[in-house]
Amino acid sequence: MKPTPGDIFAVYTPRLNGYTAVQVTALKVDGKSEQAAVLTLDWVGPTLPDAAAVASMVPATFNFFFWKEHLEHLWVSAEIPRDFTLVGNRPPLVDKDTKSYGGWPSGDSIYRQREWEEIPKDKRDVFKALADTRDNQVVLKLGEKELSRSTQRLYTEVLQAAPTLSAFDVLPILTFVGCEAPVPGLFEFLRSRPFVYEADITNHGERVVDLRGSRLSRLRLDLTGVHELYLNQGLSELNASGTFSPELKIHAEADGKWLTLSLKQLATDWSGLSDLDSLHVNPAKDLDVSAIVRRFPKLTELRVWGAPGYLRNTAELAALPSLQVLTLNEMFGIAADEFPGPERLPNLGRLWMTSIPADLAASVKKAYKNAARDGLDLSVRQPRKAEWLAENLDNPFRVWDGAENITPAQAKKAATLYRQARSAALAAASEHKGSPAALVSTLTPIVTTYIQGFNKLDAKDTFIHTEEREHIYVALMGICDAVDERLKSVGGASAEPLDRDAVVSVMDSIRDF
Repeated sequence: MKPTPGDIFAVYTPRLNGYTAVQVTALKVDGKSEQAAVLTLDWVGPTLPDAAAVASMVPATFNFFFWKEHLEHLWVSAEIPRDFTLVGNRPPLVDKDTKSYGGWPSGDSIYRQREWEEIPKDKRDVFKALADTRDNQVVLKLGEKELSRSTQRLYTEVLQAAPTLSAFDVLPILTFVGCEAPVPGLFEFLRSRPFVYEADITNHGERVVDLRGSRLSRLRLDLTGVHELYLNQGLSELNASGTFSPELKIHAEADGKWLTLSLKQLATDWSGLSDLDSLHVNPAKDLDVSAIVRRFPKLTELRVWGAPGYLRNTAELAALPSLQVLTLNEMFGIAADEFPGPERLPNLGRLWMTSIPADLAASVKKAYKNAARDGLDLSVRQPRKAEWLAENLDNPFRVWDGAENITPAQAKKAATLYRQARSAALAAASEHKGSPAALVSTLTPIVTTYIQGFNKLDAKDTFIHTEEREHIYVALMGICDAVDERLKSVGGASAEPLDRDAVVSVMDSIRDF
């Protein structure tokens, strides 16, 4: 079902315990897909709005953090999600085009605006003033490091150099903290900073981590050695790494009801988050759906990316009655007759499958054809045969094979460039006996050939954009990983690792994309 410009839809927003509303302002065809411009409206209600409420709705404006009276106006898929209800139609409330893209807004920005307004106004006013003017006056010197009053990000070296973390009280618009080593009082410091909404903490050495009272939205945290983790109210994303102790207990708002948990590999031998809303696993190697269902029975969203990976017991997906979003990317070992049909996943609103077994792709397209007509956001792309998987297990550019904007020749050449660079780099590492700088010097022509190959490909027909650029970088880092392993096998555990920053500098000095 497609919308009409002017249509107003309401959707239940659990965190607000009420409904929010959006309006479709325009439609367009972009390539093979149709898109709708959707505007968030300034309305929250305990029930679906009546005609009077619809008639009084106006665009919502947001000014939290760096936004300035911002309209949330996005191009999204024109397929109306199943949980959005048509409640009326009015002439579009804005007539300006938008260059932003995303998914159908479900009220999160309204929730974030309310959180922002809970911070004392005098602090918000200081934040806005500095965000607008950028005060570069140096207010703190730590060795050779100088920090201005407008500093927004702190990292390990600076955090360790401070005599006490209260020294950073002179930084009123700090928004990010990243630390890779133990720093006394770090988590207490995070609890005291009203504008720090993102943190990346590893190797902290704490058994009990307490973030209650902080205002984090996104947290990347090493859980190695942690026995008790208290998350703050309002946290949306927890990216957990490290080794999970069986004694670990995670305490979260509503036991994870509004939380997305991201893991590199599924770990379930710990407690807490029994009401988890969303689970992301990347990169998955061998994943058992039964283990997911037992541990997180109330999931509404499951996203799994393989490298590639294997998914077992997929019939058990039907035991997730609340599942609304399912994404599988580069996952194999799934029998076509085992995957549940639409009648067993009645609340599913989005099913995206990319780089999956060819017989599964054909089966899902057929089984879910009618559901797609009824509003299911269905995307099944890049079906793979067994022969393809055997040939591409070691190819980080396998995702390029079958991509809409990349030709088969470009995908094949990328794989060749990677394999040649990896082989040459490993040979160089095997023969290396000098300094780290000497190794970089030896690898420089190899990296040069690798990057110049992509320069030539892109010069013929531009196709390398943000996502493809990331793939090229990640593949190069994979080569660096292999080099480090080879250095250890040749020189022992004490062998000095490759200077990756120097390798990246070589790449950046050469690339044209």
